[in-house]
Amino acid sequence: MNNFITIFTPTYNRAHLLDRLYQNLCEQDYQNFEWLIIDDGSTDNTKEVVEGYKKEGQLNIQYFYKKNGGKHTAINLGLQKANSEIFFLLDSDDFLEKSATRIVAEKWGIIGNDEQLSGIVGLSKFLNREVRTDAFPENDWVVSFTDIYFKHKILGDKPVAFKTSVLKKFPFPEKEGVKFVFEAVSWHQMAKYYNVLAVNDLLQYKEYVEDGITRNTYQKNYLRGLAFSYFHLIKNKTYPLLKYPHHFFWNYIHLAINSLLSGESYFNQLSLIDKMLYIVMYPRAYYIFLKLKDKVHD
Repeated sequence: MNNFITIFTPTYNRAHLLDRLYQNLCEQDYQNFEWLIIDDGSTDNTKEVVEGYKKEGQLNIQYFYKKNGGKHTAINLGLQKANSEIFFLLDSDDFLEKSATRIVAEKWGIIGNDEQLSGIVGLSKFLNREVRTDAFPENDWVVSFTDIYFKHKILGDKPVAFKTSVLKKFPFPEKEGVKFVFEAVSWHQMAKYYNVLAVNDLLQYKEYVEDGITRNTYQKNYLRGLAFSYFHLIKNKTYPLLKYPHHFFWNYIHLAINSLLSGESYFNQLSLIDKMLYIVMYPRAYYIFLKLKDKVHD
């Protein structure tokens, strides 16, 4: 492996945002990383912008163009292309604290030989909106990624740097026409088998932009992705009943709601027991569907 860390950036028509990120990566304390960019079918000048960065020779940049399929498919391809110990996800509208790569590399001393740890979770700061971002109760906290949110109720979008070898075991499901799968489908499935090291270090600055994935909450394409995501959470038994009863049952309700809103059903693909639970939860889901159906648009 030539680089210790892969900084992975999936991007789609974000050429205007890449320069800030490029300059930010050039200023990192620790430079033993590759910047792996998966261009998810951009129609702007992303390729030309990246080629310009490569000619400057400041960073080890790997660039790959693919047909538009959504961020989850870009992550899958990125994992195939990554050549590193650590896979550090960084969206094109985010950037890093100057010490971020150094901190992640230093924490490898804790997680590298621990087969029960999948990676590192740090802290983010939001620049353009007031968002609650809780710190962890202790530093170098070994915890389930799912428990951070569901058991300990710690809020905030956290930066993640996973072991590349571990994350490769949990690829996102893909389906033609589905261009959104939320990250819990992979991250929380991984959390059934591995813990993470939660560190109280500011690693990432976040800035949501207007063309972000979740802007059109009631767009059919987005709802189709939600239905597909909840189907896989149920199929994989990602949230065991005894450990996460609330989320276990709500998965069926969410699947039914988003199936109705998107017109995409997964009922026939469920197991017999899952079909029975789906039917039990269906009346509540249908009630919510009736309140939301007029908001749906193409």
